[in-house]
Amino acid sequence: NIAPFLSAVFSALENHVPALEVLFVDDGSKDATLARLRAAAEADARVKYLSFSRNFGKETAMTAGIEHALGDAVVPIDVDLQHPPEVILEFVRYWQEEGYDMVYGIRHEDNDETATKKTTSGLFYRLFNRVAHTEIPPSAGDFRLLDRRVVEAMKQLPERNRFMKGLYSWVGFRSVGIPYRQPARRFGESRFNYWKLWNFALDGVV
Repeated sequence: NIAPFLSAVFSALENHVPALEVLFVDDGSKDATLARLRAAAEADARVKYLSFSRNFGKETAMTAGIEHALGDAVVPIDVDLQHPPEVILEFVRYWQEEGYDMVYGIRHEDNDETATKKTTSGLFYRLFNRVAHTEIPPSAGDFRLLDRRVVEAMKQLPERNRFMKGLYSWVGFRSVGIPYRQPARRFGESRFNYWKLWNFALDGVV
């Protein structure tokens, strides 16, 4: 996914974003990912990467990325292109022109997820928002723009077992949701199975 992702990101953003950094987080991969990231970073100074000694999980990986990113705004994004890079331009518009500190993507109902995934996801959001003091927007994931003020606030939080969707909401700030259509994954298969999703949901609630 690395080469198609970089191509899509630069094609969508490089003519509109004056200073662009792409920071990959290699969460303990056991294939050729690290070698390809090294090659990409050597070929383009805008590409940087972090590499973990083992797999620590998505929440830890996103935390590391957010803490090491240098931009005035930071956008966590999956490399499988199910988060369309062109949507970032809409995030930027709301951030710069409307003054929002956080602009989060809301997966459109007409996305390519399975019916089971949509149903279980909807149940989780309803359960979480019923029991939690801080609500999280339904169908909002990690794909979002964070102003530097939000990033610095999140860097103050000491949690080790992290639930990022909850933390995004907990820190506050002026936020708005932008709907987008999530396309099907183009390459490879996700390892985020239902057992992992179940444990992730338990982490979020507990």
